[in-house]
Amino acid sequence: MSGEGKVVCVTGASGYIASWLVKLLLDRGYTVHATVRSLDDPKKTEHLLALDGAKERLSLFEANLTAEGSFDAAVNGCVCVFHTASPVLLSVDDP
Repeated sequence: MSGEGKVVCVTGASGYIASWLVKLLLDRGYTVHATVRSLDDPKKTEHLLALDGAKERLSLFEANLTAEGSFDAAVNGCVCVFHTASPVLLSVDDP
């Protein structure tokens, strides 16, 4: 199956499973909109930018699951969204 000409979104793209999904989608010819928590952290983006086809068909978007509208630009024009992002709570109130 060829994804040529199709645009998809992968949320949480810096994660283990999502990174492999981005690779697979690029290998199959898809254009990928990938969301990450921070575009300023090279540890979260450089492995994605190094993938075959990334220069031509990968766009990175900064998005926050807790911010309304944060994913609007990333999903715009996409035929499919692979939602793998998960919120990470850094502190939890003791009930």
